[in-house]
Amino acid sequence: MNPLFDSHSRENSLHKLAVALKAWAYRTRQSMQQRRTNLLLILLVITPVALLTWLGTYLIRDAARSTDSAMQAVLAERLAVANQQLVNDLRRFTDKLDLMANAEGMTGREVAAALGTHQWMMETWVAQEGGAVIPVFEKSGHTPGERADAQLRSSVLLDTLKSAVSQASATTGPFYAWVNATPAQATDRSRQATWMTFARADNYRLQNLELETGPSKFLSGWHVTDGDFIYWRQVSPREVVCARLISLLLRRALYDRLPPPGLDPYPGKLLLATASGIQLHTAGRMLSGSSAAPSARLVCSAPLSQWVLSYSPASVEFPKPYLFPILLGVSSGCLLVLALAWTFFRENARELRLAQQRVSFVNQISHELKTPLTNIQLYTEMAAHRIEDSGDAIAQRHLRVVETETARLNRLIQNVLNYARQQRDKLSVQIKPIVLDEVVNRAVGNWRTLLENKGFQVHTVLQGPPLMKADADALEQILGNLLSNVDKYAAHGKWVSIRTETAGSSVRIVVEDRGSGIPSGKRRMVFEPFERLRSDLNEGVSGTGIGLTISRELADLHGGSLEVCSLYKDGARFILTLPVHPL
Repeated sequence: MNPLFDSHSRENSLHKLAVALKAWAYRTRQSMQQRRTNLLLILLVITPVALLTWLGTYLIRDAARSTDSAMQAVLAERLAVANQQLVNDLRRFTDKLDLMANAEGMTGREVAAALGTHQWMMETWVAQEGGAVIPVFEKSGHTPGERADAQLRSSVLLDTLKSAVSQASATTGPFYAWVNATPAQATDRSRQATWMTFARADNYRLQNLELETGPSKFLSGWHVTDGDFIYWRQVSPREVVCARLISLLLRRALYDRLPPPGLDPYPGKLLLATASGIQLHTAGRMLSGSSAAPSARLVCSAPLSQWVLSYSPASVEFPKPYLFPILLGVSSGCLLVLALAWTFFRENARELRLAQQRVSFVNQISHELKTPLTNIQLYTEMAAHRIEDSGDAIAQRHLRVVETETARLNRLIQNVLNYARQQRDKLSVQIKPIVLDEVVNRAVGNWRTLLENKGFQVHTVLQGPPLMKADADALEQILGNLLSNVDKYAAHGKWVSIRTETAGSSVRIVVEDRGSGIPSGKRRMVFEPFERLRSDLNEGVSGTGIGLTISRELADLHGGSLEVCSLYKDGARFILTLPVHPL
């Protein structure tokens, strides 16, 4: 096998592979661009919708928290007032009992007898250290068996008061100091409730609720359970008087104070229950919604610490958070974002569709124009030969204008046809041996007259390789597009240079001018199809916007590149780089 033929075969294979890779890269870029557009559209929708949703959720929760805080504050104040009412009533009753039992020089029996005169009293007795219990007063109908409980309660109370002396200095309560909680050990289940003992500080001023200086003294108080109240008064260190009240009458008097006097019945349910959950009394109008679980609770102050106040508000009592403006704002924002996204998507699709229609239309028109244009070129050349023989200079000048405009029209049509082939992935080049400088010189010659007539200085420095492989027509088209841009955009520079140079295994064709140049942010855009600088339209510069796109694609098909030099500041410099394929 001929080694030279084998080498050429490998080159052709490599070139075809490079062309295939270029085509694949182009399709990949197109696909990635479409994906980027879709991703951008998704981000434009998801991000603001997510932010609006988060903002709406935050505002709704904040409104709910604000409403709940306001409701809790109102309910806390309401329960505090009710608690204060109960405790104050019991305090006043305690003061009354203290006055009845506080006469100087009264014995225990006399104190018990005086207490027995109160209409709410069930029984009174005198308890002495050692367990002796002396009954003094018993209301008619009183159950005799309760005396055993009196002995037990007296014993517990006396033991409690012994330790209460050591806690006197630590008393800080407003009226009563909790001393001890003593679970009963009786076998009777009705007596197994938790009993609590409270002592009243004698050095506490009832008028202004302030504690006087000096140690507190515990001379009277309460020994109570959920529903049983025993008033006690110590008459000596070894003797205490106890008075058991008719619990129903006392509790009824306290219940009648709920809600506190002067206040209208609450719309919801005010519940008074024991700490163990036994309901004692309910108050309020109990409108719709008040059957729900309580929204606020409060343990009553001493000596009613075994009771718990709670409140279940009615549905109409506290307004719900007004969420309609928030939901309306968030929904409107989301709808606006979706509408903008839909508009963007529709406009983008419409632009793509219009671009495709424009390319298709121009492609068809170009095909229709190609045939008559070829005939015009043919007959123009024939007429030029005839006129050349006749020596008519004016006719020759007119024909040169016709030839120039025909060449420009031919280039535009060729660009459009090539772009259409590129869109169908059918654009290709015919690589053949050429003399690069001859091709460049011929392409420049087609433009030299036109440019010089417009005042351009055209400089050429041709130092290309003697022979290389490339598509001469494609190179002429690339140079035609670059020189066409010089004609359109660098008119005020009046200078253009075209040079060829060999650098290693590649050759470069450099076209530079001294026009206004290309802004750095626009250098990549000029190679995008139909992308033109906005000022181009304002300045009335004509063109299709696909010349550089086709030129770069033709350079890629050669395995080379077409770039804008970013270091050139005097105007625009395009560098076409081509590999030098050995013959």
